[in-house]
Order: sequence, then structure tokens, then C-alpha cells
Amino acid sequence: MRRRRFFALVAGAMVVAGCDLNGDSADSAVGRLSILEPTADGHGWDGIAGRLASVLVLSGLARSAMAVERPGPLGSVPRDAFGAVRGSFAREGRLLVAAMPMVTAAEIANTAAVVDATTPLARLVGDWTVLVVPSDSRLRTFEDFAAELRRTPAALTVGGRPEGGSDHVLYGMIGKCLGVDTRLLEYAGFHGAEDAAEALQVGRVAALLGSARALRPEIAAGRLRPLVVSSGSRLDGIDAPTLLEVEVRLEYSDWCGLLGPKGMGQADRDAAIALCDRIDAAPRWRALCAANGWSRVYLSGDEFRQWLFTETARTRGVLHELGLLKSSDTTCWGSCVRRP
Repeated sequence: MRRRRFFALVAGAMVVAGCDLNGDSADSAVGRLSILEPTADGHGWDGIAGRLASVLVLSGLARSAMAVERPGPLGSVPRDAFGAVRGSFAREGRLLVAAMPMVTAAEIANTAAVVDATTPLARLVGDWTVLVVPSDSRLRTFEDFAAELRRTPAALTVGGRPEGGSDHVLYGMIGKCLGVDTRLLEYAGFHGAEDAAEALQVGRVAALLGSARALRPEIAAGRLRPLVVSSGSRLDGIDAPTLLEVEVRLEYSDWCGLLGPKGMGQADRDAAIALCDRIDAAPRWRALCAANGWSRVYLSGDEFRQWLFTETARTRGVLHELGLLKSSDTTCWGSCVRRP
């Protein structure tokens, strides 16, 4: 079967307004909206564009909306996605779904940084990470893990999603915060959860970093033991401390948000940010987040742009220390660990 080249339409068809509108009035709705979603492996938020399109129309935020597949290397997507933009956003808008792996891919590919190649609009949701080991592992706590990592970092292989992605970056940050030479860390990236789970089961990796919502069933069944979570507060259903609780000053999530074309005019940018605000406030969107276990971490406009700029710099520094970048213009300003 030929790959769908252009449109990944919600439920096989464009979503068009006409029934069950319970959101903003039609006067404030965007006319036509396209939501571009990368198809590259490792993006991590497959299908979210179609769900967003459905929410937009059924909530009365857009008269019509469709999800559009955007093929190509993940690092080049922000630069190449939009092409020539004509007309106002309110009449015919285009948005790009972005996530942390897109930021790292652009850095590794040495293309324009995401924050520079687009107009950052909003961070919508996040997916917290959990560090797990097999239930019979000798590593009973995060303190055990940290002690072994400090003692022999190269002997402790940690697995996760593809190399250079959010799990790999988080591992680098944890190692750095623990005072470990980041260049000595051993990491194994996997493209599928099954491959990662098999590697953990047979002992090819000692621990896994992965999506807390995806690993929660295995944790609940007792097959995996959680050692720590990357969220700012403890997560329901996972009996493990946060990194902050174990004196690692770090909070990290694989976020997902929306970007606009580079060089948007002020009126179009304001309209797009206002739409993002309405998405976050929409009851249908909040229900969808709850159903999928997505944490709402909403940030928009200038605050999101500044956060993305800072997060990109932080990520670039870690990628450099992991040996995935040849150079970096970032500097570590001291230890991340609170010591007596």
C-alpha cells in the first residue's frame, strides 16, 4: 500500500464544523486549520494532530481542521515544514506539532534550532519519565543506582528511547547532576518499547528510562520497580520519589507543543496564541489529556519562547557532553546536587 503522502485525516476525513459545537462562538473560530505532524521515527506523539483537529472543530474553535503528515528527517522538519505562507492565520492557519525529540534532532543535525526556525506558540502537555529496574534487581533504590553510577559509570548501561532523544538527554542530565563524567555514561537506544523491555529482561541493560504513563501497567503488575520520576511532584500509581526528593535538582518532561511559521506578523501570532489559550481551556481537550495520561504543562507566547530558548541551550550542552555534538556554546554553572 502506498504511504499516505499528504493528509492524515481524522477518522478518515477532514473534520468540519456543523454539529455539537460547545466551545467559543463561530465568530472567534479560525476558518481553516492544518496541523502538521512529523512522521519521523522517534517523534513520540503520533496521532496527536488528529486528536487536536477533532477538539478544535467539536469545540467550535475552527470551522475545519485536518492533520497533515510531514515526512522528512526530524531535525529538518521545523525549517522545511511551512513553505510560503499566504493570507491571515484567522482565515487559513498552519501549525506544527513539536516535541523534545525535534529539538535534539535539529541540534544533532546541525540545522537551525527549533526556536529560531519557527515562531514558538505554546507548550501544551508533557510526559514525565520514570527510571525502572526489574523487580529482582540488586538496585533497590535510586540511591543504590546513584552510588553504582558514581563508582563505575561505564559498567551501568541504561536503556530508553532512541539515542539523542529525551531519555538519553535526561540520563546525561542525571549523570551530570550526580557529578559523573558524562562521557563515560553507557546508553542503549531502542525504537520500540518491546525491544527495550526485552533488553531489560535479559540483562543487556540494567535500567530503563521511559514514559511514566506507558510503564505504569508493568509497574502496577510488579514486573518493574520504579526508582525515581522526573516530575516535580510524585505521580499517582507510581511509588517512587522525584529527582528533587533525592537531592537532584532536576525536573524534566518530554513536552509537546505547537509552533507557527517563522516570521509571523504580530496579528497572526496573537491570533495563534489566543487559539492555543482556548485549546488549553477547552473541556474536550482537558478530558482528552486526562484520558491519555498527559500532564497539562501549558505555557504560551513570550514565556514559552524564552523557556524553549533556555531548554534548547541546556539540551545543547548535554548533547555536547554526551559526545553527540562537536561543540557547544553553553556552560555548566555549578553542581546540580545539594550537598551537606
